[in-house]
Formats: sequence, structure tokens, C-alpha cells
Amino acid sequence: MDTYLCFDIGGSSLKCAAADEEGRLFHTRSYPMSADIEGLLAYMKAYKKDITMQGVDLSGVAISSCGAVNCDSGVIGGSSAIPFIHGFSWKERIQRELGLCCEIENDANCAALSELFYGKAKNIQDMAFLVIGTGVGGAIVRNRNICHGAHRYGGEFGMMLVKQPDGSVQNLSLCASTSSMVRKMEALTGEEWNGVRIFEEAQQGNELCSKVIQTFYEELAFGVFNVQHMLDPEMILFGGAISARRDFTQRIMEAYEKLHKGLDFATLTPRLECCTYRQDANLLGALAHYRQRKGLAE
Repeated sequence: MDTYLCFDIGGSSLKCAAADEEGRLFHTRSYPMSADIEGLLAYMKAYKKDITMQGVDLSGVAISSCGAVNCDSGVIGGSSAIPFIHGFSWKERIQRELGLCCEIENDANCAALSELFYGKAKNIQDMAFLVIGTGVGGAIVRNRNICHGAHRYGGEFGMMLVKQPDGSVQNLSLCASTSSMVRKMEALTGEEWNGVRIFEEAQQGNELCSKVIQTFYEELAFGVFNVQHMLDPEMILFGGAISARRDFTQRIMEAYEKLHKGLDFATLTPRLECCTYRQDANLLGALAHYRQRKGLAE
């Protein structure tokens, strides 16, 4: 059975795992993000050495990364929180430094692929994947392939515009992310807040927190409505820490139904699910992407 090195390049750390072709991860490890490319590659080489010293034969390197990844060239375009990862071919650099074939994909797309090949979307052809965090990101899946778009903006759901009660226009990331709730509470109270505290105090009867949370779900329902009717996916799947809440999809559907009742035309009912994998999603998705690119998975 083939074994692969999987790396997840994130803003604060490099996650590592070895994985077999069925998606089983082992020898997982995490390194703090280095200050330069040489340090990052040193981590990768050290991890590879540890794995091979255990007698494991490796078939390739699968990478998930932040940034606008060009899967064909292996170049990460644009900008990100890690400036030194941009502007060169990771495929060529990994082949030179580690002596193994490499495939690389954007982290949100990898998270979607983890569900497509190993999670709740195994039998799905078309899917929208929304990641709800400090902003709103995601991925579009068509015929079990990531739809990158002409400018690699496919799945940037956070850029959708939503009109606010005061007449202003914001994008979805500014009004339907966890950070949007924090910003609203801080503006209303002059105190420091975080998402956990908002939900805890809402449960204890804080009406202001409850109102901010309800507004969040109502704004997100607008985004879900637009995604469902623009793409008509079989499933809309959610990632991000907030999606772990047991009532998450129920609250969205309640807000969606409220929105639906105010409309005078027929609408579609979405199938909403929350992701299976969390800390391992990007690693598994990188593996799925590698195997898909090599024609080893459909």
C-alpha cells in the first residue's frame, strides 16, 4: 500500500502526517511556523527523515496551503500571512529538496476534498463547502472536481454582498463570520469579546448576545440562499470551529425558513451538513488531491 507525506501549511504552524492510500493518518506532528522558506523546508526534510528511518517507503508529497494555489504550476500566487511561500513552484522545490513528486492545493479546497473522498460527501457529485471563521471562505465542487474559477476565486463566498438594515452594503465575511459577532458585541458594549464568551453568555440569558447570534444566523441564511440558487448543489457543507455546535445547521435552517416565508416565489430547500474532519481535514484533503491528480482516485 502506498504511503505519502502530507503537509498543511497554515498561518501559525506546519502540520505533518504520513498517510496510506485509504486515508489513514499516522505519525502526526506539528511545528511552529518558521521565519523563512529554509526553515520550513528543514522541518519537512526532518519529518521525512524520521518517517523513512522507520522503514516506510514514500510515494509522494501532498501539500495543503493558504493562498491562491495554482495546482498545475505549483506556484502560490497573491499574498498571505506567510509571505515567503509565494512566487516559486512548490512542485519543483519539493522534488529537488525531498526527492519526491509533489502536488499542492489551497487549504479550503483541501478541506472540501477531505469530505468528498473520506467524509460525508463520498457519494456527492456537486457540493458547496463553506468555512465559517474570522471570515467566510470555501470551495465549489462540480462533478467531484474543485471549480477554481478563471482567477482562482471559485468558492470565495465571503465576497457575496448583503444589504444591511441601515442601507449599507457589506460582504458576507463582514456580517456572517464569527468575527462579525465579536465586532458587534465590542461596538455595543465597549468590552473585549470572543465567540465562546458570546455563546456562553447567550445561554445564561444575555439578550444582547442572543440577538447578535440570531443576526449572524440570519445573515448566513442569506448567503446559503444565494449559494443554493446559484449553484444548486446536492449538499452545502460547513467547516470552521462554529460548525461543531450541535444546533448549528438547525439554526441556519430556521433562519432560512424565516427568509423563505417572506418571499413570494418558489425556492429550493438546501441539504445542510457539518464537516466530519476538523484538525485533520487539510491533511486528508491534500492526500485526496494528490491521488486525484495522479489518476489514483475518482
